[in-house]
Amino acid sequence: MRTNYRINSGVRFSMFSQDQLEEMFEGVLHLLEYTGLDVKHEEARAILEKAGAWVDGDRVRLPSYLVKKSLQMAPRSFTLFARDGNPKHDIHISPGRAHFGPGPTCTQFIDVDTLERRLYVKSDVPVVAKMVDALPNIDFCESLGTVNDVHYDLGALYEFAGMFPNTSKPIVAWSYDKYDSAGIHEIAVAEAGGQEAFEKRPNYVHYCEPLSPLVSTFEAIDKLIFAARHRVPLVFTPCPISGGTAPMTGAGIIIQAAAESWMGLTLAQAIQPGLSFIMGGVLSVMDMSTMILAYGAPELPLLMAGLTELAHYAGLPLWQTGGCTDSKCFDGQAIIEGSMSVFFSALTGGDLCHDVGYTESAMTGSVFQLCAMDEAIGYSRRITRGVEVNEDTLAVDVIHNVGPNGHYLKQKHTRRYYKSEFWYPNLLDRQDFENWDMTGHLTMKDRTIARVRDILATHQPSPISPETEKVIHKVLEEAEDRVKDKA
Repeated sequence: MRTNYRINSGVRFSMFSQDQLEEMFEGVLHLLEYTGLDVKHEEARAILEKAGAWVDGDRVRLPSYLVKKSLQMAPRSFTLFARDGNPKHDIHISPGRAHFGPGPTCTQFIDVDTLERRLYVKSDVPVVAKMVDALPNIDFCESLGTVNDVHYDLGALYEFAGMFPNTSKPIVAWSYDKYDSAGIHEIAVAEAGGQEAFEKRPNYVHYCEPLSPLVSTFEAIDKLIFAARHRVPLVFTPCPISGGTAPMTGAGIIIQAAAESWMGLTLAQAIQPGLSFIMGGVLSVMDMSTMILAYGAPELPLLMAGLTELAHYAGLPLWQTGGCTDSKCFDGQAIIEGSMSVFFSALTGGDLCHDVGYTESAMTGSVFQLCAMDEAIGYSRRITRGVEVNEDTLAVDVIHNVGPNGHYLKQKHTRRYYKSEFWYPNLLDRQDFENWDMTGHLTMKDRTIARVRDILATHQPSPISPETEKVIHKVLEEAEDRVKDKA
């Protein structure tokens, strides 16, 4: 055993001191206790009041002890399970590793065959899910879009029904209301083998989004209550915009986002103590020249890094953001902006990093961007894995044996380490010019398009059970009946 020896598990980025984190933490508690949030849900206000909150009309203020108690109850580490039992696809939420996946709700989609921008439709859902299932560095699934060719109340439900059979990786599901939530949960529980089995091995996470600034909407809270009562792991993530719905300053937007998320945390823990809860926040700036929420701005990964540090300081996992771009097409801008943000997420250990594959400032989903970012994530993970230092990796004896003017190709040490020490790309090209030219002089865009189409032509996800297929049909039929008389 060696004493006074520090072991680094990987390369990490840090931006705040402990004193700064403490000051920000106290700022969040102050906001929750003295300003509070409007909670637009009568039952939720009653639950919070019984737990110790101060309620005045819609306004709910949380005493610091209640927030701290909720933080202590929420677990820092837990597991999200692959629906087919494949342990390689389980996600272990714990300090030190970032996990990546797409986002939901884009209205547009880049057609795989024509490369044209069009509305996202029901048939696109399996395309995204199969890509997620096949890409080695994409860990969880979201739909990359909002289904436009079904009744507007049922888009989220059709997304889950289309994703679930086409990937075994954990899904982050969103819904319009508690009826969607119930249908989604019924499908997941059927495959898990019942509610008790689901609670032991949850195969999806429920996503809820309050409104900035400082409003817990009825819809977000209603879905939170459903998730908490059914023991579904929960993401509660605001989307404040610096200069628009949040302060211009980085510290200000971070503590506002935390306050908005921790109101959901406190309610969830009051309903279901110990519920797996993932603190959220999609933080970026309003571009004052275009008035858009900038998804490719450097402030996005910077602010997300700051929120990640605060979340981890408070003992919570974080819903991160990265792999996205303001570019309108798959080009150099998309690669630069997406790669920088996933790299920062990996460096900060953002627990679940979503929106990978977003383009056009979150208006358009692209599986080409998703595929390219799979490569960027692999690249980032190799850097953040760092360099292992021990007697064998120091290779002093190997260097001595080779000596001056030798080479290492024949060394057992080389054969032992060349696969594990090096990262090998799937898309980036390392050929010399002559071989690159002879093999078609393909660009990064060419290679990405070819890989996407090859995956979709050849990849076969593990099937769901016939019983679950029947449940999906039943849930969708019941949903269609529910909305058939709506305009």
